Amino acid sequence: MAALGGALSTIFVSFFAACTRRGQRALAHVLSYPQRRRAKGKARAAQPGGESRAWLTSPGDGDMAGVGGEVTVEGRVLDQPADHDIWIVHRIPHANEIWPKERLAPDPAGWFRVTTLEGGSARSMAIVLLLTPAEVSRAFDDWMRRGRRTGHYPSLPLPSSAQVLTSAVVRGGTAREHTRRAGG
Repeated sequence: MAALGGALSTIFVSFFAACTRRGQRALAHVLSYPQRRRAKGKARAAQPGGESRAWLTSPGDGDMAGVGGEVTVEGRVLDQPADHDIWIVHRIPHANEIWPKERLAPDPAGWFRVTTLEGGSARSMAIVLLLTPAEVSRAFDDWMRRGRRTGHYPSLPLPSSAQVLTSAVVRGGTAREHTRRAGG
């Protein structure tokens, strides 16, 4: 009987934790631990040399992310050419439109952790690490300056000279919103 009470209290606490944004993020973080551990293991084992490579250790594919809020992005980049930049951009999965978010400045070993803001209401979005030549970086910087000045951030086409290094498709919204979408 005590085991049943323990199981019910665990379910009860999990349900209420999942109904709050903070609890939902904590639960998603715990549940995605094996995927993040594998990604970090691959990123740690990588040695410099060769083409540019990147890994997202958080968020992972399918994770619940803060669409409509903050998204913490972590990972590693190796062998970035000196005349190129790495940008985090958001895009609707399988679309050609992007929204630049942050130019990365990885530490000497290639690791980074940044928080980006997402103001859209998409059900899912791709967090993309993009290798860009200098002229694309300048265009992204100009776009960001215009957006800060006007408050308007229209989508941009994915530049043909940019290379997608890695991406993760994340789900947006809250647990309650996902329940409503599923008809619950």
